[in-house]
Amino acid sequence: MKYFYAINIQNEYATVLVVKKTGNSFDVAEHKVLEPSELSLFLEKKKSFYITLEQNEIIDERVSIEQLIKSDSVIRHLITKKLHDANIKGKILFNYHSLPKNENDEKITYQIDGVFEEEYIQSLSPILAQEEIKSVTINKFSLFGISCECIKERSYFSIHTQANRITTIAVHENELLFSRVNTVVADNAEIRKSNLVQEITQTISYVQQNFREIKFSAIVLSGALAIDDTITDHIYMSSNLPITVLYPNSFIRGFEAEEAQHYIYSLGSFFVPKKLQFFPQQILAKKQYLFSSNALLLFSTVALFVSAFFAYEQFSAYSEVLERHDMAKNRLQRAIRSTNSSSKEELQKGLAYLQMKQKYMQHHPIDLILPIKELIKLQKPQDVNWNSLDSTAKMEVTFKRPFETLKELYNFEKDFFAKFNLIDAAFTKEYKNKTDYTKLFFDLTLTLESGKKIEKPAPQMRRRRR
Repeated sequence: MKYFYAINIQNEYATVLVVKKTGNSFDVAEHKVLEPSELSLFLEKKKSFYITLEQNEIIDERVSIEQLIKSDSVIRHLITKKLHDANIKGKILFNYHSLPKNENDEKITYQIDGVFEEEYIQSLSPILAQEEIKSVTINKFSLFGISCECIKERSYFSIHTQANRITTIAVHENELLFSRVNTVVADNAEIRKSNLVQEITQTISYVQQNFREIKFSAIVLSGALAIDDTITDHIYMSSNLPITVLYPNSFIRGFEAEEAQHYIYSLGSFFVPKKLQFFPQQILAKKQYLFSSNALLLFSTVALFVSAFFAYEQFSAYSEVLERHDMAKNRLQRAIRSTNSSSKEELQKGLAYLQMKQKYMQHHPIDLILPIKELIKLQKPQDVNWNSLDSTAKMEVTFKRPFETLKELYNFEKDFFAKFNLIDAAFTKEYKNKTDYTKLFFDLTLTLESGKKIEKPAPQMRRRRR
């Protein structure tokens, strides 16, 4: 596999990992921290981007819908309406999943996660080649992806801190049960630590109270939390749950010690499930255009090789006929030279034979085929008719070919007439074009004649108006 780029775009900077997948392992060849303005230049002419974004405002809501409604389009319509009723304005991109429910509930509660499309697209503006984006989402889903890849517990909390920002997710059976992103503000380091512990323990307690039937078995820490023993001890004493560190170094190589903790979001961007990604329509359109262009290029290349093969095969057959003719002619000349003197009667017979040969062999189909060699390479003829007269030889060649699109027909016709105009001017050439553009069917009959002098039209006198 070629290198891909795992990118986390924050408000003021971006982290980029240059990664190569080898089997089930990942090798980080390079890691950088760039300003957003530097990102475009660094990614120029590169491909395969896996992106996760920090968004200042995200949609985190719950919506209840009747159990009988199963259609995705209907559910999305109802969710959009309920979000609008909740005074959430503007165009949004969202995904949803059902939450655990009691058997007696008449409605299903869905967790709605989304982003405001305008802000989301603005965050992606440093990525110029957006058709090369393979995955794009927000940070909490990136944390979910890397957590599921590393942690094999049935139910657990995964918590990541970066500066004053806390991202908490609750995972149950590899499904996202709950998520919260909040910011801690403090005047000094001690108050900040205290507020971090308070926010985290309150969030854990809230989830445990709302999902009493689920028994959480661990708290997984990453980011700044993973290297702060004081905060870790306070979280353990408050929650009484075993604590572990998110440690992807077992299958991701290229980091030393705890260095990977600074790139958790970037690492997670490669493991985000498709259902948790957000693709704006403009990016989908660019990706579709790239796919269509590559498919068309592949089809054109295959068609060119097939046409070239048949044209070459036909040309080889004609060349073989010409070679056999030359060999026969040489054998005849050797035989004549080695023949003993003959009687007058025999010589007259031989002269008559040579005259007949000279008359009927002065023209040959290959003489007219060679000038249209390039046209035959471009398209195998449908039909070939050849006639030899006393002083001229005439050949009619019919080319036919169907097409899938008008653009393909146009490009082929343009190439055909370019090669037609290069035919040796010593021959009389004309064509009859019966191409049907409505049916996308190319149909042209080419007439080529040798030994006929091309008559130039006499100049016409112009009368001056009075």
